[in-house]
Amino acid sequence: MNMINNGGFPSRCWYGKGIVTYVSKTEENPYRRFFRCEIGLQEIDAMSYLFRERTSLGRWNQSKVAFMSCLFSNQMKNSYIDFKKDRKGFKVQGLLHQYGIGELPAHGRTGLMWDLDVRRMYVPLLVHGNHWISMCVNFVTRSIEVFDCGGMKHNKDLEPFAHLIPRIVKAVQYSKSKLIVKPYDVTYAPMPFLNKTSSDCGVYALKHIECHLLGMDLSLMNDDNIREARLKIAYDLWEAANDHVIISRMSQFIPLKTTTDHVVTIL
Repeated sequence: MNMINNGGFPSRCWYGKGIVTYVSKTEENPYRRFFRCEIGLQEIDAMSYLFRERTSLGRWNQSKVAFMSCLFSNQMKNSYIDFKKDRKGFKVQGLLHQYGIGELPAHGRTGLMWDLDVRRMYVPLLVHGNHWISMCVNFVTRSIEVFDCGGMKHNKDLEPFAHLIPRIVKAVQYSKSKLIVKPYDVTYAPMPFLNKTSSDCGVYALKHIECHLLGMDLSLMNDDNIREARLKIAYDLWEAANDHVIISRMSQFIPLKTTTDHVVTIL
């Protein structure tokens, strides 16, 4: 981030957009100030959409792969709160069910059912309100592999995914399915200390998805080339915005008629 005569605090992100200031309300870091780019969430979701489009258009030779959005991660966090209140009475319905059958995310809708049509799924996740990580959900091995450029553990943040994903899989496959509902195993990809600038975690999260998707070594991403990777993401988004095939597909987008869940509070 650029420091522009603001008492040492960032005023603009790499793209020249404004920085929004937040105050932490967590017990671990009460009243700690942190910052987020105005377009951070849009950038992550735009790239997730681009991953889906490239795969569905055959530009990447990847089948049985799904990509989730930031909204999905927030939905899982909020649904997990309800789940913990009543584990036995919790039912997979509404938005969670629509994700499981490929009706969501709405942009790039696949219609592919988790576990049956999809073997693995990539998910971006914002933790602590200021740090991006990503993960690969493997339906075959019933596991979640986490990619964090900071090399930290986020077990509490991963609980919603480990507990709810197997329940969604069972719910969307068959109401009387004998699938065992057991939390998915969570592992962390070995990672050296990266992101020394403390401003490139979003880029790392996206590029780790891309590397894992293409079977490339995660070590290819490091602080020496992360700035170039950020510029490459910007170029990819610009290129997609001028792609006639993607423009045509977006023009035919039809949003879902209804949603059945309550209003979601973004944490």
